[in-house]
Amino acid sequence: MKMILKVIAAPFVLVLALLSALCWFLFDLCAFFLTIASVIVAVLGVCLFFTPTPLGGAVFLFLAFLLSPYGLQAAAGTLIWALDGGKSALCRFLVS
Repeated sequence: MKMILKVIAAPFVLVLALLSALCWFLFDLCAFFLTIASVIVAVLGVCLFFTPTPLGGAVFLFLAFLLSPYGLQAAAGTLIWALDGGKSALCRFLVS
């Protein structure tokens, strides 16, 4: 029975390995551009504090936080890390 489960799990390991590698590559590429965008938006947000509408500055700083490595990038990294952990768990099942 265990051998049948291993045969069924093998294609899933392959798909998860390819998907995980692709997601990490895209994450690293997008993280670079999002960090640059975050810096630009943060500078614009600070500049907006010296205009008659400082609320726009607060909105821009919030958007800069979402684009920063501590915002949406951290959430995406956690999801990709969980996907990679599932692949590792299936690999350990295949080896056992």
